[in-house]
Amino acid sequence: MSGRVDRRGASDDRRDAAPASGRVDRPGASDDGRDAAPASGRVDRPGASDDRRDAAPASGRATRRGALAAGGIAAGGALAAAWLARGRPSEPGGPGGDVPAGSSTGTVSDRPARVTVPAAPGLPAAQHAWDATLRRDEHGNALLPRHHRLLLLDLAREPDAAGAAQVENALRRLERRHAHGPDGLLTLLAWGPAYFAVIGAPSPVPPAVPLDADELPEIDDAAALLILASDHERLLDAAERELVGTDASDGAAAGASGGGAAGASGSGGAGTSGSAAGTSGAGAAGTSGSGAAGTSGGGASGGAFAGVLRLRERRTGFAGAGLPARAQRRGGGLGLARPIAAEAPLFMGFKSGLRRNQASEEDVTIAAGPLAGGTTLHLSAIALELRSWYELSERDRVARMYAPQVTPAQATRFTDDAPAPRESVARTATRHGRVGHVQALATVRRDGRPLILRRDVNTLDDGGPGLHFVALQRSVDDFVATRRAMTAARSRAAPQLTGQLNNGINEWMRVTRRANFAVPPRRARAFPLLEEVDRG
Repeated sequence: MSGRVDRRGASDDRRDAAPASGRVDRPGASDDGRDAAPASGRVDRPGASDDRRDAAPASGRATRRGALAAGGIAAGGALAAAWLARGRPSEPGGPGGDVPAGSSTGTVSDRPARVTVPAAPGLPAAQHAWDATLRRDEHGNALLPRHHRLLLLDLAREPDAAGAAQVENALRRLERRHAHGPDGLLTLLAWGPAYFAVIGAPSPVPPAVPLDADELPEIDDAAALLILASDHERLLDAAERELVGTDASDGAAAGASGGGAAGASGSGGAGTSGSAAGTSGAGAAGTSGSGAAGTSGGGASGGAFAGVLRLRERRTGFAGAGLPARAQRRGGGLGLARPIAAEAPLFMGFKSGLRRNQASEEDVTIAAGPLAGGTTLHLSAIALELRSWYELSERDRVARMYAPQVTPAQATRFTDDAPAPRESVARTATRHGRVGHVQALATVRRDGRPLILRRDVNTLDDGGPGLHFVALQRSVDDFVATRRAMTAARSRAAPQLTGQLNNGINEWMRVTRRANFAVPPRRARAFPLLEEVDRG
């Protein structure tokens, strides 16, 4: 149920599948996937001299485990020594060669060297650096890959050098076969507080918590989160099967294949949602979406991660023009009286991710500290109430998404930004009795820019319309401040405005799950900070 180590007996044959050491065999060319929040402080408002890039907030030190310090840490030094002795292998036209597994019985006389791996040639140092590969709409807005797989993972054994090499090699094999981008495959491996507790290191991110009085989400405590994204859903099926041994046919998220890259994620639909944690519903669509968000992996056996990481749960998502409408058709109408617009990229009918309504990848990259070159990630699962949403007039939907002062005609002209009215949120609440979603979020910026980079996708995982909200930011505090701005608007002259009611789009969203993760740079993505444990 948590990031704890699975100490099952010899009957668990997943450990037998792990490579003993050395190189991991590469699959042949014929194996082509295409064929087959803390309660922390508030963020300073624009103009503050404090540079938040210098560090992600650290929670208190976790209790370290003596057995791990004596075994896994020493093994970490062995891996680093083996890597340094071997040099930096590479393969023409693709990421570098396999990482030596090191020795699980090696010893180190002093503090072990870092258990990190040089970034594979040709791939960005930052795992979250996707933007350079993404397609753009006619206004220069980045379009997310159309299909996403979010795999929540637990530890199958205590982290060690051999396990780190096994995980890294598994990812490198995929990266050698598939282009880095939506037409191939994008990956991101992040780690939760449960992992850092196991290795005895201070977590760079705190556990998630409910963020307002009206929500009661389940707090996920998985050790790791692996995100796979591509325009090709069958490629994701094959990649998932290769890594964790599951398949869409296992019932963990079978769904209609969304096919290729037709349409653009984030395009179409009136206006843009400048949304944040629990923002405007992301994509949705005929895509993989029938398995429950929370579909358990059941400790699936097999896969290249076998014996090291165990699948706890798989979530599926999609984003892009036409996908919500397809999902509605295949979902029996989703209980809606009217069809979702054919060109809408998101369930709620609006664009998400206009470039001036987003933080940049540089904005969210941590400059110094244990996560330098990485970022932090908040993941929330949100149920969407679309029936009453589409019972509103277009004028009312635009007012709720943007601001009461914005008209539908104005919203259709938003291209790379959705500017908020100059009038204060408090005055708007007094005059109109309600405020807009984008308008509320505009109150939390740094140097005029949003604090978070959203990569949210729609889903049908729970059988109804939903949203997997993925937010990247330097500090989880940035996400918390952004989320709280969504419910902050109040006016004594408008008692009908509460945290949920008449406050943007809040009353059409219900947060069901939350989790925080640290995203290390690519070179340290397999068991980060293992070498940082205080051995006492």
